[in-house]
Amino acid sequence: MTKKPLRVASLFAGCGGLDLGFRGGFQFRNRRFARNNFEIVFANDFDTDANTVYSSNKKYLGRHTPSFGDIRDINEKDVPEFDVLIAGFPCQPFSNAGDRESTLDTKGRGTLFYECERLLAYACKRQKVKPVAFIFENVRGIMSSKMPDGTSVVDEIARRMEPLGYKISTQLVNASEFGVPQNRYRFLIIGIRKDLDSFDFNSLYTVVKKNKLPSSRNNKYELTLGSLLCDIPISAPQRNVYWKYSPGGQKMIDQIGPVVCGKSMLPKFKRGTPLESMPPEITLGRSWKNIPPKMLSPRFRKIFDNPKKYHAPNFYRRFALGEICGTITASAQPENCGITHPFENRRMSIREIARIQSFPDDFTFDTKTLPGAYKVIGNAVPPILGWVIARALQDHLQRNGVI
Repeated sequence: MTKKPLRVASLFAGCGGLDLGFRGGFQFRNRRFARNNFEIVFANDFDTDANTVYSSNKKYLGRHTPSFGDIRDINEKDVPEFDVLIAGFPCQPFSNAGDRESTLDTKGRGTLFYECERLLAYACKRQKVKPVAFIFENVRGIMSSKMPDGTSVVDEIARRMEPLGYKISTQLVNASEFGVPQNRYRFLIIGIRKDLDSFDFNSLYTVVKKNKLPSSRNNKYELTLGSLLCDIPISAPQRNVYWKYSPGGQKMIDQIGPVVCGKSMLPKFKRGTPLESMPPEITLGRSWKNIPPKMLSPRFRKIFDNPKKYHAPNFYRRFALGEICGTITASAQPENCGITHPFENRRMSIREIARIQSFPDDFTFDTKTLPGAYKVIGNAVPPILGWVIARALQDHLQRNGVI
């Protein structure tokens, strides 16, 4: 096995979550995630806040300077040679929370995966050695998204990538099964050069088992919100920095009230007290449904009176300390994600949601605005999920004699 790292080009890199996972060499709480045999040689994103955060964390992401600008304006010749392409192309057109415009998105985001094809095709043609793999990451809404002719977006991506010389494997994954303290579903598309074996997604679980990572499948304790919140270092940057709610949102949170088993339970999590030894309410979260009906706004009263029609949505969710938190979104709005602190009537702080996304405690998010920080964290691929993917790919390439 050569010690020379494989070169990685990262498109739509955001603030560097997937890039950090591929590089490795970071610590999350009491666990060390070793360096992988990958090095980022090119990273690009159009978002100013993401670029700022990426550039200010060179300790973790390397010395290269991320490229800022529209990927459609990048000349193929300006991208250095690479062995692996990773990309989390914009998910809004494919998201269940969005307008579901799919590839017809008027801002052109839905067709941005074509840029991945363009740069990969150029590398396949001009490099002496064709890139060995690519990793595409997106929201699960992409699975049901269609092209204008009715073809599924996933099939269209496969149709375009296979002629370049790659075997395609796809899988919907939940980050909480791979060491991330968050129920976050993402769809992965992994292409392996055709002269090598196809990628087996079972290898992700092998990495979890081999490295004794916590998983929602069998040992979720370290992933619970209580475990996550009980030991944030006092010195951790942005520990107490949070974005205040609007008056309307704050009123809803105040009315919902804190979870039953709150602050007094945190020392138990710090001591590692088993969940079964805590009150059963430790897993009991709250939401708008805990507000007395007579206090609800007309909108929510309408939903309350006809839950079947509205599919009984669980808006304004407050996850309990004994639960794994729900998806952190880029908008960080209390109505549709697990952004509210379990017992303090506020959004979770920047450091708290960075932990939920599995970023190291000294990874900083120095954006111009608070919403900007929440946005880049919510848009990121959890670094631990990225690390598991990278380690599984590394093992796969070692078995195939590539490294």
